[in-house]
Amino acid sequence: MIKRNKILLRNIDWVIVTIYIFIIFFGCMNLYSVSSEKAEKQLIWILLSFFFIFFIFLFKPIHYKDFTPFFFLLTLFLLIGVFFFGKNVNGSKSWYVFGSISFQPSELSKISTSLMVAHLMSQNNVKNKKILTCIILIIPAFLIFIQPDPGSSIVFSSFILTLYREGLSIYFILYFLFSILLFVISLYIYPWIIVSFLLIIFFCFFFVKKKNISFFDLFYYIFLFIFFSFISIYSTFFSQKFLKQHHRDRINILFQNEFDRKYRDNVGYNLLYSKTAIGSGKFFGKGYQKGTVTKGKFVPEQHTDYIFCTVGEEWGFIGSIIFIAFYLFFISRIYFLSERQKDVFGRIFGYSVGNIILTHFIINLGMVMGLFPTIGIVLPFFSYGGSSLWSFTILLFIFVRIDALDQTNFI
Repeated sequence: MIKRNKILLRNIDWVIVTIYIFIIFFGCMNLYSVSSEKAEKQLIWILLSFFFIFFIFLFKPIHYKDFTPFFFLLTLFLLIGVFFFGKNVNGSKSWYVFGSISFQPSELSKISTSLMVAHLMSQNNVKNKKILTCIILIIPAFLIFIQPDPGSSIVFSSFILTLYREGLSIYFILYFLFSILLFVISLYIYPWIIVSFLLIIFFCFFFVKKKNISFFDLFYYIFLFIFFSFISIYSTFFSQKFLKQHHRDRINILFQNEFDRKYRDNVGYNLLYSKTAIGSGKFFGKGYQKGTVTKGKFVPEQHTDYIFCTVGEEWGFIGSIIFIAFYLFFISRIYFLSERQKDVFGRIFGYSVGNIILTHFIINLGMVMGLFPTIGIVLPFFSYGGSSLWSFTILLFIFVRIDALDQTNFI
């Protein structure tokens, strides 16, 4: 047993672990500039996350495979239960609150869905597993969306990249991106105009596909097309009829100016001072704890969604580029480890982990710099919050555990 543990520790990818430690403590440093009280709480949550890592390493990958369906069902019950027992926070009923402890089941669903997708797609004796995988992705995403928490539901789109790695046609990814474009266009033109575009995409797609396609694959492609078409039509109708004005303004501001009087004192306030903070850092930054915008607490939610503007102000362009490079190397390392997995379950799960973190990273930085609307997406391992830190830590180190055992053949 001792010899086995030594072999296991030797095969842990210490590159991933080292970058993880760097990101969480660098994040805590930046939180201290925003709020010393929140930084102290974050440090406690960081220390507790090491307990979760220890707990994760008590189990073998076979245990995760066996208990994945039960874990997935548990998170679905939690997502449903939040409508009855959850607390409404900022217009979204997505939190369980027990005294001073709050818990967001959508964070847990990222872990369970990643495991369930890997579990199902790695099975050789399951028929129509592509269709079942899509259903597995739709259910939690829909439950989260209607809380409403559109930001967290968007993260589930990252699984499209996992499906692409496992054989999904590139045309569906392009179609998905086209659907997003149509949603934005629908804010300015009547939504049903897009039906003609959808029909064109439909016929083009099937003309480029091979003729020798099986019935189940044909059903799978039609199912995906209908699903994306429904999402496109529903989202455009939703944008016209149900989006509140401040939601529409968050999207409109991307194409206009946050300095406009119409936006700068309400939905554009965060973006205005976020850009001001990042820009004021210039090339080398103002120095640690010397950010005037940060110290003046001009940016609301700077400790969570907008934490990166602290990096821009205090560490400047150079510090921001180094941090982004570290983060991208971190994600690329996850992909590298995923590709070397001997077990299909580990490969699919690893890609899901990397894609979720990448999606959070891109959207969060895009929000802070005004490339995406504000939708409440945190920067993994960096933003303030115990539930997000723990969920991403668990997600990452389940994969680290799988990779370590995969290299020692102790699966």
